Amino acid sequence: MTTVPAAITWPLLALMAVIVVVRYAFFRSSSYERYLNRTLSLLLLANLLREPVIDSYLIESGLLTIADAQQISLVLLIFACTEFMGFVTVWANNHSGASSEGVRRRHFYHRVAAAVLAAAFIAAGTPARNAGQTLEQFGGWTSVTAWVFDTTIYVAMATMLIRMVHKELIRPDAHRNERLVAVAGYTIAISIIITCVEAVALNVFENLNWLHSVDFRLKLHGSCIFWESTLAIVLGTVPVVLALNARAGWDATSRNWRRLQLLKESMIEAVPSVAFELQSRASGRQKTSLDLHQVTVQIRDAILRLRGYVTGIDDDHIADHLRRWAVPEEQRDAAAQALRLAWAINAKNSGVDPTPLDTSTIVQSRSTTLEEETAELLRLATWWPEAQAAVRQRRTAQPQSQERA
Repeated sequence: MTTVPAAITWPLLALMAVIVVVRYAFFRSSSYERYLNRTLSLLLLANLLREPVIDSYLIESGLLTIADAQQISLVLLIFACTEFMGFVTVWANNHSGASSEGVRRRHFYHRVAAAVLAAAFIAAGTPARNAGQTLEQFGGWTSVTAWVFDTTIYVAMATMLIRMVHKELIRPDAHRNERLVAVAGYTIAISIIITCVEAVALNVFENLNWLHSVDFRLKLHGSCIFWESTLAIVLGTVPVVLALNARAGWDATSRNWRRLQLLKESMIEAVPSVAFELQSRASGRQKTSLDLHQVTVQIRDAILRLRGYVTGIDDDHIADHLRRWAVPEEQRDAAAQALRLAWAINAKNSGVDPTPLDTSTIVQSRSTTLEEETAELLRLATWWPEAQAAVRQRRTAQPQSQERA
């Protein structure tokens, strides 16, 4: 029975239920998602069986005793851990290249082991059920045995989870959000292992009369399972939040697409031939990688076509430009390249004939992926408005200087 106040548990349980329903409705296309959905639904059922209101109703109805409710909830947790092991197995398969058949066979063994451990746990917990007491209250070596059978699968799952999140944390290309999720997973795994060791060890110490901890264990077990389940379900909301975020156009791809629009429009205006439309464009605010790739291709193509219009720009002019806009040291190359590109467009619009030119004076790309290409162009786009302003100001100042002359 949970010891967390109902004012906390019921709102969170309601949120868990909503998340589970949403996931089953919209996130069930891959084996990843199906394993995770089953994990979260079993966690929800296990926690509902630990709620005092539900327990009281079941007891008063004569359907279950408090011992039955505890042990059934723990069996549900055994199978929840097994389904999450399937999730981890699929993840490992995607990184190791193992066959799908091998993954299914391995998870079949996980489920068989879970069924055996659950049956052994129920058998070992029979004396406590007959006495109508929880495992903590009943004590004895049969309770120790029951805890061993119960926690074995938890420790196995936590160990697999630690291995998975460790690989995520050391992956060089992992994003910050992915690392945060990995840290949360690591926290869950460590918490589970500590709780499992505590459940067995303190029961053993109780039987040996070394330590009396029944009240402490009742309180701890009444809260830790709820909070561990809550954190696991919160992690299950990450794909939901990301999907809503993308639908609203707040994902990185959509944001980068919008940040490149001013630069793209300037490039198309200067070199109309680079414009092209995709056969299928993303509707709404959400943009796909293909939409972003279209923008980068148009910008890069225009830059290449403007190479012949780049003329020598006085170093003092570039230095003045960088000082005027207080360009940070690490962004000066991008700001200078933006200025050169703006002058190239000005030269083309002024009717200057293109001339062969050393390509080192125009933006050079060393990117090999869409992510690298986007990051490079975003640095250029950051200083594009300032470069345009500098060219306009210089063009305005030149006729005035000629009139005074």
